[in-house]
Amino acid sequence: MKPLLMALVICLVGGQSARAGAWLREEGRGFSSTSVTATQDRDFSGSIYLEYGLTARHTLGADISLGLDRTGQQNGSGVVFLRFPIGPTDGTHRFAGEAGLGARYTNGIFSPALEAGLSWGRGIKWRDSWGWAAVDASINIPRAPAKTRTKIDATFGMPIAKTVKGMIQLFNTLEDGQVFSDLAPSLLWQPRGGAYTLQIGAEFTVSGGGDDALKIGIWRDF
Repeated sequence: MKPLLMALVICLVGGQSARAGAWLREEGRGFSSTSVTATQDRDFSGSIYLEYGLTARHTLGADISLGLDRTGQQNGSGVVFLRFPIGPTDGTHRFAGEAGLGARYTNGIFSPALEAGLSWGRGIKWRDSWGWAAVDASINIPRAPAKTRTKIDATFGMPIAKTVKGMIQLFNTLEDGQVFSDLAPSLLWQPRGGAYTLQIGAEFTVSGGGDDALKIGIWRDF
């Protein structure tokens, strides 16, 4: 199977990630999201994100990303993590920490990695609707030759119709002395009573180079 086709298949059968951040999953309940992005010059990337509520205070998750650019360069990363609350879980402001173990991949070279994260989130009421705001920060420390990577992502979402939500995200990554930022607006459509949500959006480069991209994703609760 060609590398590009393999990457697309892997991404589409799994779940940029839809992290619940400071919110824990209900015990025995799970969530998955899958997304694929593509530029007009045929750079492809995708992610698989999974969460499962082990207990009322512990959520187990996995975050996997894959990329293939127009020159055939391949890269990716994966981490399995445990999320736990910091402070009260029923207040207006929610905080959670994460500890994870995984690996980074670049053109056939795997580098084991440790990851730690901190998240903040809160619900936001506007008229009769509830939206959400969140900030997720993480540091990924791999073995050489991969470089330490720090990420700070911000998310704001709000319903705009009974089955449609609007979401805007800002992804910021610091790696090897360079800062990469992307602005990602999306529409989320969930049929009434459905377990699946369709995400249609885009990613626009703010800093660090790169091309704008289209994004398609599928979210699922189970």
